[in-house]
Amino acid sequence: MDWFLDLRAWGRGGPVGTLKVSDGTKFYADANGLLNDIRGRDVFLMTHGYHVDRENGTRSLIQWKSKLEIDAQPVFIGVLWPGDCVLPIFIDYVWEGSEAEKSGTMLGEFVRDNFGFAASLTFGSHSLGARVVLQAIQTLADSNRVRNLILLAAAIEDDTLLHEFNGAAKKVDRVSIVYSLEDHVLQLAYPAGNLIGGLIERGDPNVKAALGRLGPSVPMANIVPNPRLPSFWKYGHTDYMPTHPVAESFTLPVKVPDPNIQALPSGMVPTMAPGDTWKPCWSSGYAATRWLLP
Repeated sequence: MDWFLDLRAWGRGGPVGTLKVSDGTKFYADANGLLNDIRGRDVFLMTHGYHVDRENGTRSLIQWKSKLEIDAQPVFIGVLWPGDCVLPIFIDYVWEGSEAEKSGTMLGEFVRDNFGFAASLTFGSHSLGARVVLQAIQTLADSNRVRNLILLAAAIEDDTLLHEFNGAAKKVDRVSIVYSLEDHVLQLAYPAGNLIGGLIERGDPNVKAALGRLGPSVPMANIVPNPRLPSFWKYGHTDYMPTHPVAESFTLPVKVPDPNIQALPSGMVPTMAPGDTWKPCWSSGYAATRWLLP
């Protein structure tokens, strides 16, 4: 069964609404079914990024989940939040950070108050969804330990885990970060996008690099290190999550190779299409590999 926590007021665009439990096709009057399902089990909460409406977020998360090759499957919960574009992209891209943080606070309060009997918690995100999950983790009680945090193309500054969300980072046992120099969305949005956001929201310009493009500025003890993705893969910002039917799953473990390698990733099965459909399958395989670490 598919589970979703929907934080949207509207299906497309609009502000943060009230938290609703869904199976991707209908909303439930209460959370009892979900809470019964997670009792004593591992939970994996995953959210999409910027410029994704309810329909496309639901479809993308279901497809990405289908490539998590984990024998003892955790309860996978997709998180839908209002990251849709309503202003010109590089203004709205950072302005939506406030909606991401409102969404994260609501998500964190719900998890804090209701998920105490889950065996473990894992959070994952793509793009600006990093702010949603980090704010959620920051909102959790200190007793709510998070087993894994998996950040794909995180649209946050490269020192965010040291400063703004250091409280969240300290609650996580293991942090995994995937980043790519071929992420031209983050290349354009940082520092230019955050310069606008800084002038509007913080009063002084922010000209830092993006975590999802250059990786963390300083190592942290709980970050499981890996190199940036090879430039040969041409792994862009929208490649991490499926926007159309995806190829077959990768053979685990999925690891990040030397960034200078001139070859496609290992673990690809022969029937995988030569185009880009393998890329979201790779990110899902990477997440499964990190989730399975002891």
